[in-house]
Amino acid sequence: MIEDHVNYLSGLRTALDHVQSFVYIKNCKSEYVYANIHTLNLFGCTAEDLYLADDSNFFPSDIVQILKAVDLRVLSGESTQEEIVVNDGKLGKRIYLGVKTPVYSDNDPANIIGILGISTDITFQKSLEEKAIKLAKTDALTGLANRLELDSVLSEEIERVKRFQSSLSIIMLDLDHFKKVNDNYGHLLGDQCLIKTAEILKTSSRSVDTVGRWGGEEFLIVCPETDLDGALKLAEKIRHFLEGNIFPEVKQITGSLGVTAFIAGDTLETLISRADKALYKAKEFGRNRVEAFEL
Repeated sequence: MIEDHVNYLSGLRTALDHVQSFVYIKNCKSEYVYANIHTLNLFGCTAEDLYLADDSNFFPSDIVQILKAVDLRVLSGESTQEEIVVNDGKLGKRIYLGVKTPVYSDNDPANIIGILGISTDITFQKSLEEKAIKLAKTDALTGLANRLELDSVLSEEIERVKRFQSSLSIIMLDLDHFKKVNDNYGHLLGDQCLIKTAEILKTSSRSVDTVGRWGGEEFLIVCPETDLDGALKLAEKIRHFLEGNIFPEVKQITGSLGVTAFIAGDTLETLISRADKALYKAKEFGRNRVEAFEL
């Protein structure tokens, strides 16, 4: 019985209590027969309370089902490594990296008599990882997708269009005479205007669109499943919203928008080049307008 094996751990208990992870052993019924001090503190119980208790005593029902499924795999001879997200309302959302392995009988090495588990709280590490990923994809000033992320999204959308023969359009926006805003009011207020523009673009675009800052006062909207007519309507909606908003001190800022749609043989570079040409066409025709460029 695994309970007998646990007794042999008496000399190791002090050492295991100093391990900065949650160490425990279960029997073949997935009942706890041992846990180090960190696990007992996490569960808020004594070793006596823990003995022969199961996961339902300590975890929400949805987590219990996940843990039970993992235990069954281990009892069949598999070693596992899982990330388990727990939100019990006490500690809030926590993420644990759980490693489990079968415990075999000394007398019969083919006989699995229990489960050894070691879990580590990786919430902080995952938070840092998520922040790093977000920073890598996000423009620091506006919170929109940055140039790198826009390139990635647009490349993926181009591949999807080629595979499924669907439609794709992009809209490039440049704020009109924005240099005068920075020159007359300063870069801090100019930054506020860029942030306000980003908010307008997010609220006036659709959930399927990717809105990003292309650079400086230029923005790009990637519009999946959208033909040229649809993108022109969206661009006009954005232009209208932008023109109608009141900006701090500057009052009104307008934008010129260039629109183009994917055609066979397009690459990211050719698609962007046409949108750029459409944008400059809008500027040449007087700014605060939408223009398209087609071959």
